[in-house]
Amino acid sequence: MSSEPKRGMVVGKPALNFTLQDHTGGYVSLKDEVWQSPVMLVFYPKDFTHVCTQQLCDYRDNIVDFDKLNIKILGISNNDRHSHAEFAKQHGFPFLLLSDPENKIAKQYDCSSLLMLGNVSRAVFLINRRQQILYRYIEPTVLTRRKSHELLQVIQQLRDNKLI
Repeated sequence: MSSEPKRGMVVGKPALNFTLQDHTGGYVSLKDEVWQSPVMLVFYPKDFTHVCTQQLCDYRDNIVDFDKLNIKILGISNNDRHSHAEFAKQHGFPFLLLSDPENKIAKQYDCSSLLMLGNVSRAVFLINRRQQILYRYIEPTVLTRRKSHELLQVIQQLRDNKLI
């Protein structure tokens, strides 16, 4: 179950815009990305950790299915761009990893769980081209993650309902 948001980052509401540096050294703005296609924001605690690596490799391995549904994936953690660049290179990630120093954006997106004692949790948000949050899930523990097949089902349902 996801924790209750404190600042309005809920399904149906506008997603908070941000601009963060990516692992290639460029800058990514959410409003510019959603203008092109719906976005799946993937907040995760740290590069090179076991569950984070499993999660992002799962998305990498199923990128064709995400692409078929026109979903752009953006990974976000507080690691710097150099760590992200090495992580992306080592695992061949076909999506950008964004640096969120001090977890500022993650905290604004309410990516924490009571069981995480206020620390940043793994979280997934689906945002449509109108920059509206269509799906929000905050993991209750560090050991759990949303798997590709679960997210692809959610995305397909949103497409069937013409929301994404």
